[in-house]
Amino acid sequence: MTRRLIVAYATLIALALALLATPLGITFAHREHDRLLFDAERGADTIAAKVDDPLESHGTLPTESIVASAHAMGAGVVVVNSKGVVLIDSAHPERVGNSLAAAKDIQLGLKGTRTAGRGELQPKDGVVAYATVPTTSEGVVDGAVRLAYPTATLDERVRDVWVQLGVLCLAVLAAVVLLAILIGRGITRPLRNLEHAADRLGQGDLTTRLDESDGPEELRRVAETFNRMAAQLSDLIESQTQFVANASHQLRTPLTALRLRLENLEATANPADEEPIRAASAEVARMSRLIDGLLLLASDAAHHEKLHQVDVAAVARDRVAGWKDVAAENDIEIVLDAPRPAFARMIPSAPGQVLDNLIDNALNAAPRGSTISVVVRHRGPNVEVNVLDQGPGLDAESRARAFDRFWRAPDAYSGGTGLGLAIVRQLAEASGGSARLESRAGGGLAAEVSLPAAPARL
Repeated sequence: MTRRLIVAYATLIALALALLATPLGITFAHREHDRLLFDAERGADTIAAKVDDPLESHGTLPTESIVASAHAMGAGVVVVNSKGVVLIDSAHPERVGNSLAAAKDIQLGLKGTRTAGRGELQPKDGVVAYATVPTTSEGVVDGAVRLAYPTATLDERVRDVWVQLGVLCLAVLAAVVLLAILIGRGITRPLRNLEHAADRLGQGDLTTRLDESDGPEELRRVAETFNRMAAQLSDLIESQTQFVANASHQLRTPLTALRLRLENLEATANPADEEPIRAASAEVARMSRLIDGLLLLASDAAHHEKLHQVDVAAVARDRVAGWKDVAAENDIEIVLDAPRPAFARMIPSAPGQVLDNLIDNALNAAPRGSTISVVVRHRGPNVEVNVLDQGPGLDAESRARAFDRFWRAPDAYSGGTGLGLAIVRQLAEASGGSARLESRAGGGLAAEVSLPAAPARL
């Protein structure tokens, strides 16, 4: 935003300077042209005063002095007598004795008329700025003096004017850019602070607040609104956390008591009642898993834990070891492929829960005598966790819905809750990653969780 403000300010000022400097430069150029013609007339008058008496008396002209004066002024001088014959020509001495009576400015000068302008007076002499004045004595024209400046002199003066204007415009533009930088930073600093505060709040730092006295009034109001929102969010999450804690106790306690009573009842029940009691115990166990899943989802949504560096490969080794005995009871082998440490930024409790849910799902889908592979790899900027089974797999529609809460495949085993993959996705996304299911070429399902990698600990 600062860059856009600077560009906008600079563009507007540059346009204003261009609209101002262009006519000003043209005016100055005209003024320099007029000033040069004025200098030419004044110089011609000075020389005319020197040659007036010699022309009147037909005496000798002070040629060297006149030529030196013209050179000192950076101009060329031509002096003619009353018949238009050249007596002095500082630029072309070889033209002395030639007649310039046909030149328009000389004709006017010999008639007593002063002329000044810019043009090509003689062929091959180029364009000059000139002034021609008559020399008179008691009202009688004795000759004429022409003082001419080459156009390079005028062009140099005009160029100097444009250079001065350009330097002035650049100085003004630089000052405006500097001012725009200061103003832009003053405006965008509160916005940057807001961005950083929102990022920290999104990462779970509910203590984040903004300085409500910083920046313009509009941004101060935004800061007040943000702080009010952060406080309300903190209160809501705190109340939800308390609810989760209370619900956890209030729901688990009666279920535990009910499970114990059913176990005691099963020990003393008649053979005819054993099957209904076992079915009731299974439903209680399923309800316990369902409540645990719901509380886990609510707890994760409430806490917004900060992300930490976690070695996913080490967690995978631990969880695979924990599931080996369960898998062996079903004649299923679990193998781990994680040769190197793989650090990811994630919620500390997430990798264990993710792996437990994925392995549990794979065990429920895998046939006896098959293998479940757990693979942890670095891939680009991410750490990927893959759990591969050799079960029947899922079609595309089922894979798309598999992460929905309470959704279960039509042929899924009866003890599931439909929350496992929902928990996996929520934990992955809370860690800045993603989760998906893919079909395997040889049959089965590949569950993939991608997590942002973190530098290895020193």
